[in-house]
Amino acid sequence: MKDGLRFVDCDMHVMEPPDLFDRYLDPAFRSRVVCAVGVDGKPVRGMVVIDDQPTTIDHELQQHRKRTLPPPSLQTTQPLSGSRMADSGQLDFAVERDYDPEAQVMGMALEGIDIAVLYPTAGLSYLARDGMDPRLSLAICQAYNHWIHEFTRYSPERMKWVAMLPLHDVNLACAELVRCVTELGAVGSFVRPNRINGHFWHSNYWNSLFALHEELGVTMGFHEGTGAPYSHMNVLYGENRFYRHVASHWIEMQQALIAMLIAGVFEFYPKLRVGYLEAQNSWVPGILTRIEWDYPQYRDSHAPYLSLTPKEYFQRNCWAAVEGSEPEIEAIAGLIGAHRMCISTDYPHFDSNFPNVSANLLSNARRETAAQILMGGAHLYGFDEQHFVRAARAAEALQPAAAD
Repeated sequence: MKDGLRFVDCDMHVMEPPDLFDRYLDPAFRSRVVCAVGVDGKPVRGMVVIDDQPTTIDHELQQHRKRTLPPPSLQTTQPLSGSRMADSGQLDFAVERDYDPEAQVMGMALEGIDIAVLYPTAGLSYLARDGMDPRLSLAICQAYNHWIHEFTRYSPERMKWVAMLPLHDVNLACAELVRCVTELGAVGSFVRPNRINGHFWHSNYWNSLFALHEELGVTMGFHEGTGAPYSHMNVLYGENRFYRHVASHWIEMQQALIAMLIAGVFEFYPKLRVGYLEAQNSWVPGILTRIEWDYPQYRDSHAPYLSLTPKEYFQRNCWAAVEGSEPEIEAIAGLIGAHRMCISTDYPHFDSNFPNVSANLLSNARRETAAQILMGGAHLYGFDEQHFVRAARAAEALQPAAAD
């Protein structure tokens, strides 16, 4: 808990081990996935090349912009950040343990997290391009999903996870979702908001995937990254990651929400739960207002199937995450409802405010508002009282080990 308030981290990250594919990838596909190696010839974290193509363009661009020496001071120039710099030492405990499950739980304790839902790091980009062989896409997903399932066995009542899906074939994606939920205990899926092989999120192509999420009672978690080969932001902004990071996280999410709302996804799948994560959320009320502005002119002619307003759909089906330090949190809560907001620590990424995320939220919002946001992830993922009871017991049982 955080200051007596229950806290579900809707989007905490893991650091995949460098030998993930050596250990978990189907041998039939292993020659098609090449990882970075160290001087001993063993895998290290770094660029992953799949079918002779890098998984992110960020390794290829802006070399001349990279800092080669550590900064002269550890004081950040980011006014909204408390610990964004790698040299701050805030992650030493995790680095020493190579980001193992114990380190994950220790990070949760530092933030006061009861339950965390885990998302990938390198895995954000494994599948982020068009034209990938669907069977290879599936094999990569299965390798990651087997690993994250084993990773969370350290404390399954506290560490939950979402399945990576092979979206290059919707039928394979559906089958993998069913397997991960019914056999491995996933609480939802991770998908990127980008267009895939020409299919965007208003397309009927995805209907079976929406239906399965609804029938299984699990969540779709939209999470963008930067540097995806199939992102149009690369065409617009080229090598400058500053442009691309701003645009990809906000604009790609806006386009996905526009597509799903106007297409009637939430009309036809009224129990579908969708999270828009790590994009902050001050964009949400503006997009809802814009759609509602056009609603009277276009609803009857272009979307006669809609029975609710965009805001009503959002407040029934959607949640959008904050990261704690945004100064507009209280204002946005007043516009879309704090109950439609959740919070992401983004641990252990360079632009996270860990371990001050929850403290920042309590500083930037009234306690009543903060309490709803800290619990938002529970509603997004369908956690009930028993989930918290079991999580509390698990935390108590792990205390002696953490102390050692």
